Amino acid sequence: MNQTLREICEHTGIPVSTAHRLLRPLVERKFVIRQRRGLYALGIASVEIAVRADIDSIITTATRPIMADLAKTCRRTVHLGVFRDNLVRYLVKAESGCRRSPSREEIELEAYCTAIGKALLAQLERDRLEDYLALGDFVPLTDNTIFDVDDLRQEINGVRRQGWAIDRGEMYPELRCLAVPIRGRTGLLAAVSVTEVCNDVDPEKAEQDLLTLFPRIVEAAEAVSDVLRMPGDEVREKRSNKT
Repeated sequence: MNQTLREICEHTGIPVSTAHRLLRPLVERKFVIRQRRGLYALGIASVEIAVRADIDSIITTATRPIMADLAKTCRRTVHLGVFRDNLVRYLVKAESGCRRSPSREEIELEAYCTAIGKALLAQLERDRLEDYLALGDFVPLTDNTIFDVDDLRQEINGVRRQGWAIDRGEMYPELRCLAVPIRGRTGLLAAVSVTEVCNDVDPEKAEQDLLTLFPRIVEAAEAVSDVLRMPGDEVREKRSNKT
């Protein structure tokens, strides 16, 4: 829950000057997020000391401003999703421009037929990916859906190599999406996507237009990664890379 500095002081009885001093290191260590001047919310690191904290709610709060900026920059709908129980859970949706996608926040969709889902699957360890593929029963939702297990494996491996995923109308025929993974957060599988609605746009041109936005999507994903990185993640990543 967001609180202003005044509200924090009223609830705690701490003077404003003291609250400023105490909040500064909490923000630096990401126990608290500074949303804007004088407005604060729980940060990702608070999960370590608040077992009952809602991690998805914290991720949503922490990343919404970044997603809003990306949507404004790209003039399109953007999403942030996480991998939950073999599904994609869309935590943040930000819209800009006149073309709106049918998605909504907190919806859970299949991973194999969306760009953000394929970006998530590409982050799985190979054994875990094989477990997912072994579930089978991948339904062709459109004429473009990749549902054959071997074809899907090849698609995911390609995403892993190139660092981005694209959805060519595989869930909704009129949508094209480009997604990139969010890296640098130990244990979290997340991704960011930008969506183009092709009702009056040539799909191939839409794909090319999305690819021109790739650097901006990567920049947003890196900003999200930085916000969500737990204290000590960098050390653990370095150790992991050495092994």
